[in-house]
Amino acid sequence: MDPFFILDEVSYCYPGARRSGVCQVNLKLKPGEFLAVLGANGSGKSTLARLCCGLLKPTSGQVLVDGRSTTRETEQRYIFQQVGMVFQHPDHQFVATTVEREIAFGLENRALSSAEIKKAVAEGLVRFQLDGLRLADPHQLSGGEKRLLSLAAIWVLKPKLILLDEPLSMLDAGSAQMIKDLIEELRKAGQSIIWFTHQMEEVLSADQALVIAEGKAVWTGPPRALLQHLEAVRSWGLALPPVTELAWELGLNPDITSRNELVSALWNSN
Repeated sequence: MDPFFILDEVSYCYPGARRSGVCQVNLKLKPGEFLAVLGANGSGKSTLARLCCGLLKPTSGQVLVDGRSTTRETEQRYIFQQVGMVFQHPDHQFVATTVEREIAFGLENRALSSAEIKKAVAEGLVRFQLDGLRLADPHQLSGGEKRLLSLAAIWVLKPKLILLDEPLSMLDAGSAQMIKDLIEELRKAGQSIIWFTHQMEEVLSADQALVIAEGKAVWTGPPRALLQHLEAVRSWGLALPPVTELAWELGLNPDITSRNELVSALWNSN
């Protein structure tokens, strides 16, 4: 299967170099694939996310979506329909005064019929457990509800690729688990996903991982394989799963990511 999404030697430099850019990053994503982009705060991963959806244009190299470059003005409308981004701070993407209107906003910009919009909004409200909040102000929702709304507003547009920038940041454990479960369901349904985070625990189920440090790609491979390189992981500023940290401190196999695995390893070590 040919890649649907490609970064080809992509670099981006901010004017005045006040923020970390990215330098010659390469990646390929096939339809239905789940890619994790791991990097510490300030590593350049949020810049890379904006390059991936076309909000930023590369200084050199190219971002290709279904063979179309984000640098071509004539291709932008098509690319924005194929790639949806869920920002780290949901408030930054809200534009409407109610939950219902927020979900409808992107659909209205696609010139769909009122019946099609109404049906899609209803599906989004139910799918993301927001039906009881349809008339609520998006900015007054809880952190978990805001994240659900930001996902719903993208999901109803049916993009081929969803970009998630730190989707679990500032959420309580219950809300974070609910979001993880929903994203896992989307993945199983064949949705292409790129998840940007510094928390390894969030993306251990990804098909592949790309580690960014100081704007450069420093490692690629299955995410669990990173557990065999703990010194490097720490030097890159990534957060290991807490259970893995504990196993390492106890001198056990670092390839441990759950309590059950830790209990089993402790039992077998005695």
